[in-house]
Amino acid sequence: MKEKIKQIFSLESVICRLFASWFCFHAMRMLEGKGFETVKAGADVSFGELFLIGAFFFVLYSLLAYFLPTYPTDTWGMLLGSSICAFVWIFKYGNASNHILLTLAVVLAYAMMIVYVVRRNLGWLEKWDPKTRIVVICAALFAVSGCVILSVITCLRYKTFSSPNFDFGLFCNMFSNMRKTGLPLITSERDTLLSHFAVHISPIFYLLLPFYYVFPSPMTLQIGQAVILMAGVIPVVLLARHYKLGSKATVLLSLIYCAYPVLTTGCFYDIHENCFLPFFLLWTFYFFEKEKWIPMYLSAFCVLMVKEDAAIFLAIFAVYVILSRKKYLHGGILAAASVGYFLLATHLINTYGDGVLSNRFDNLIPDAESGIFGIVKVGLTNPGFFLTQLFTEGDGGWDKIVYFLLLLLPLGFLPFCTKRASRWLLLAPMLLNFLSYYQYLYHPNFQYSFGIIAFLMYAAVQNVAELKAPTRRTLLSIGAAAGCCLYIFSVLPSLDSYVTRWQEGKEQYVEMKQTLEALDERASLNVSTFLLAHVADHDVVYEVGYHGDKPDVDFVVLDKRYSYRSTMFNYTKAGYTVYQETDYILILQKGSDAHA
Repeated sequence: MKEKIKQIFSLESVICRLFASWFCFHAMRMLEGKGFETVKAGADVSFGELFLIGAFFFVLYSLLAYFLPTYPTDTWGMLLGSSICAFVWIFKYGNASNHILLTLAVVLAYAMMIVYVVRRNLGWLEKWDPKTRIVVICAALFAVSGCVILSVITCLRYKTFSSPNFDFGLFCNMFSNMRKTGLPLITSERDTLLSHFAVHISPIFYLLLPFYYVFPSPMTLQIGQAVILMAGVIPVVLLARHYKLGSKATVLLSLIYCAYPVLTTGCFYDIHENCFLPFFLLWTFYFFEKEKWIPMYLSAFCVLMVKEDAAIFLAIFAVYVILSRKKYLHGGILAAASVGYFLLATHLINTYGDGVLSNRFDNLIPDAESGIFGIVKVGLTNPGFFLTQLFTEGDGGWDKIVYFLLLLLPLGFLPFCTKRASRWLLLAPMLLNFLSYYQYLYHPNFQYSFGIIAFLMYAAVQNVAELKAPTRRTLLSIGAAAGCCLYIFSVLPSLDSYVTRWQEGKEQYVEMKQTLEALDERASLNVSTFLLAHVADHDVVYEVGYHGDKPDVDFVVLDKRYSYRSTMFNYTKAGYTVYQETDYILILQKGSDAHA
């Protein structure tokens, strides 16, 4: 008895129990809706209240420790209380400008606590050895949960008229024409009828066409994107099994992938062809590891079909295959295919299309004539300049630093944890985003991170396999904890915002949709950007912001939620008359005196 009490009240146990009690006290306050954002937020708490409630939890955990001596109940209490506090602190913080700073502070503190809890629970963790079926179930639950959350956010963006023409309405317009003609024709992308492939060569979109054909709705595209992204967990799990990482590590890696905040927030501006990159790149990596060459080449081919610049990712992987894995034949084939396809695709776009968007790297191009190949020359002749661009921005901000942390914290910086210098080649895709001044490349709410994430996951899996158990356990735990905190910071507020927006304005949005559906599908339209996705099935539909006031359409559809009067005035002056007006939408019809 005496020895048992002495063990229960050891110094470490008492300190742990004090922290558990303190966290639970504040968790209780958080659940009651108490504030925390100002220095006076805790003024209503007396030391007596803190002592009494804290003492209650301390006694509770002491009793649990006495009656359940084989269970680490103190750390469980600490984990419960701190998790509730971390969730509320991140989710409820209202200062947008400092939100990421608070989140990073919470991630740091929470990760330290997780490491301690894991250390104190080693015995239990060692006993838990989930079978393959449990690992698959866990990965499936993570993927389905991530898919549902992402689908709800993006579908509600559409239903609340929050998705603009760039870059959602134009894809809705393209898929509508693909369903009718089989061709990726668009009128709203460049203000004229053309193929989307004149802008980006993305035949991979045809994989979604059968589903869109059966369910011809913009929401089919949003859900399809979510499914494709979360399906990337399958090759992640298979790669982990290939490297014999064990069940617990595989579960954590699948959680990290599905909760990867940048993977989800990258969809916050709706569907893009880049969503196919993680899925097919990870399958390419997996089939390479298994030396299944035909499936590898098929997956690599699908990567090339995503977009012309996807060839860069494949070329980087080819260099890795040659230098790190000494597979000269297959690396050479991949390199030749990627470089050849890139040259062909860029030539076609420059010759017959709208031109390659090399302006995103203007800061690295010395003159307009050199084009994208000028970047290579600068890199070879002036590498120091590259370093000046790596973390700097055109406006002198810190977004690249934050972006760097958002990419690496959910992985516990595992992609860097290797003694093999050749494996650092898998980090090379990050340079594509960090060297540019094009702000969307290093903003987590856009699609440009998807290819990078596939490489980082691949590097992390390989590095984990080489780490010793304590280090592996610590870094995976930190990554999972950081990923969950950052997910709360970046994803859940958007879910809450769009659900609230839909619930509060449902009647308004239904009325707006009914107004637009009443328009003749054969009519040509010039439409405000946030309305365009809802009339994208018209054969001729333009965006007001780019089409201007040209009197060459049957109807002008204006969103009264935003500035519209100058456009209305110009069209009225050109002979257009009011066809229909509601609280939110104004429709002008071409009059007999309107000139073309």
